[in-house]
Formats: sequence, C-alpha cells, structure tokens
Amino acid sequence: MTLLRGEIQRNCDFALLAHRDMIRCIESMKLDDKEVLDRFWLSVESFLITVANISKILWPSPQCGIEVSSRRGALRTLLSVDDSSPIKEKEFRNHFEHYDSRIENWAKHYESKTIYDSNIGSIDSVVLGVSNTSFYMRNFDPYRFVLYIGGQKYEINRVVAAVKDLLGKTKAVQL
Repeated sequence: MTLLRGEIQRNCDFALLAHRDMIRCIESMKLDDKEVLDRFWLSVESFLITVANISKILWPSPQCGIEVSSRRGALRTLLSVDDSSPIKEKEFRNHFEHYDSRIENWAKHYESKTIYDSNIGSIDSVVLGVSNTSFYMRNFDPYRFVLYIGGQKYEINRVVAAVKDLLGKTKAVQL
C-alpha cells in the first residue's frame, strides 16, 4: 500500500503541475499564439491523464481481480475517498485518448455541420455563436475553468480541489 500511496502522491503532484501550467498559459495567451495554445491543450491532456491514473489506482478495472479490488477498496476507505469523488471519472480522459474514434463518430453524425475544436472562451459565447449548422468538440471556458467536449462538461476546479484533498490525506495517513 505504501507504493500505491506514493504513486497517488506522484500523480496528484503531476495533476496540480498540469493545472498550474493551464493557468499560466491562459494568463499569457495572445491571439494566434499557436505554441501557447498547443501547450495549454497538452496541459489539459496531462491533467486528465494523471487524474485518470489516480482513478485507476483507487478504482481498478474488474479484470484486476477480487484481491486487487478488495485491497484498493481498503485504500479508498483508509483515505476517505468514496465513489462520489470527481477523481473517479475517466470519461474525459477517454475522450482525449480515443479522440480518433470520437472524430469518426462526430463526422458521421455531424457531417453537414461546421465542427469547431480546441476553442478557449466563455461557453456562453461559443454556444451563442453555434447554430444548428455547427457543432463544437473541445472548448475550455477560462472563466469557469470548465472543459466541454461535445456538450458534456468537466469541472476542473472541482477535480483540483479533490486532488488537493487526496494529496493531503495521503501525506497524513500512515500505511
């Protein structure tokens, strides 16, 4: 369990580092600054991946077996993390990891629409600008710190708060 705790701490640190990078990119972004835009989206992906790595430790796949699931359940109990934690969610990481299949699906269902991707701006302004002839895939609202993918939303600040809380618990608990 000590090794698992260490891996959780490492991924919490990485997630918080990616979050700080997102903030820095937003603060320094200028119109048509491709490098900062690319760095921002890289930080988003890093954040999603590291949070999903924490999730995989705490909620392993059923294929890992009963023994592993039981041990991880005990770890969640020890760290006071329940199934309502926003860390558990891996769907947004999956959107990025399997983006090629998302593109195929969206292209099939929205082929007659203009598709917008990798936007940064208030979702209200994006939605107002999106008509029945358009569809947006990835949008980041820097005012709410919310990531949107095809109409679904991921509240980054809520996840960051849970990651900080978990990091504190891993440091406080003796395994």
